[in-house]
Amino acid sequence: MNIKLVQLYLIFEGKRLKEFQTDKEIFDYVRGYDLNSLRSLKERLGDYEFRFIEIDELRDVLFKEDYLLIDARSEKEFEETSIPTAINFPVLSDRERHDVGLVFKKYSDVAAVELASEYAVGKVERLREFMTGFGGKSVYVYCWRGGGRSKYLSKMLFDLGYSPVTLIKGVKAYRNMVNSFFQLNSFKEHLLELNGLTGCGKTELIDAVSRSLPVLNLERCARHFSSLFGYVPYFIRGESRVKNQSAFENNIYGEYVYNKNCYSGKDTYVVESESKKVGSFSVPNMLYDAIDVAKAISVVSSVESRMKRLAKDYFINEKGFEEMIRIFTEKGKFFRQELSGVHYESCLEALKKGKAEDFIFIMLRDYYDLKYKDKGKSPIGVVNSDDIDSAAEEIVFIYRKFCQI
Repeated sequence: MNIKLVQLYLIFEGKRLKEFQTDKEIFDYVRGYDLNSLRSLKERLGDYEFRFIEIDELRDVLFKEDYLLIDARSEKEFEETSIPTAINFPVLSDRERHDVGLVFKKYSDVAAVELASEYAVGKVERLREFMTGFGGKSVYVYCWRGGGRSKYLSKMLFDLGYSPVTLIKGVKAYRNMVNSFFQLNSFKEHLLELNGLTGCGKTELIDAVSRSLPVLNLERCARHFSSLFGYVPYFIRGESRVKNQSAFENNIYGEYVYNKNCYSGKDTYVVESESKKVGSFSVPNMLYDAIDVAKAISVVSSVESRMKRLAKDYFINEKGFEEMIRIFTEKGKFFRQELSGVHYESCLEALKKGKAEDFIFIMLRDYYDLKYKDKGKSPIGVVNSDDIDSAAEEIVFIYRKFCQI
């Protein structure tokens, strides 16, 4: 099947690489290679003394300021899932990866390596610019399995004067570590849960106390506020979606490691009360079970403060109104059943007129405050979040008193 490819211009040994419009043109191009004269990837990299690191060693340096972690995979792969803090520099773009894979499977492995090297060499100047500003940092590189792409990017970096370290088994090693962690029978550390009604500022408090205490911000890990409208605050601020369950789990584990490294000796993490699902993602069982039995702090707030907070989260610009109208209309049947037809029409009219407060008030009164109740825990403390800074100080005090930190 012919696949349309975008225009391609690369400089290789002073000549322009052919512009490919179809798969046939790719094969016509590589058939021009003298296969007997081509070198394998191993031969091309034979003169380089690569340094390697295991995933456990990399975990110990994650989030440190003096290191740079580079993902050598394609844009789509990086977008799907990555190791936290990594920056993407694709040795092969999505399209180029398709070309090379096609040649490898249907023609010749050494021809595929040759084509890949031609694509890569055209990125040398881009890589030089990419590395500007990272002088003095320790450089780590990975790809999917720690194979050709990470090693070739390491070669390119060596040629530019850097001394990169390559992650053995790549992002797959990180995924194996994440999977092993969440398959444990129980969460080794303790949790302190913040619960309260919608809009009382639990997520804001998690951010505030993170300056002093270890936290797990599951909603940030999911880029979702855990409701039917939960992606809107991230969408209107231009943040990309978390693509899948694996990426969600990667983010949770990354936050766990980050806080463990930052707050050595503190084994209680502050976490927001969550249902089993955060958006379309499932909280791993061992973590959800730990939240379920955790000590809790009840967060309360006035209706006025909750409304202002929600308006700031969801309606900072016109995109917020547009997206809320879209979701509210698409889920019209559901909300008519939950709110009644009259309240649904009132909410929709408020959105169309740009009256965020009217919409929020009805939704709190007739939906969220009725539907989302606490889990019946007896709290170890009650904190009013109308003033976030004061509330955060109270949480830190309660944490230290009851967790003996």
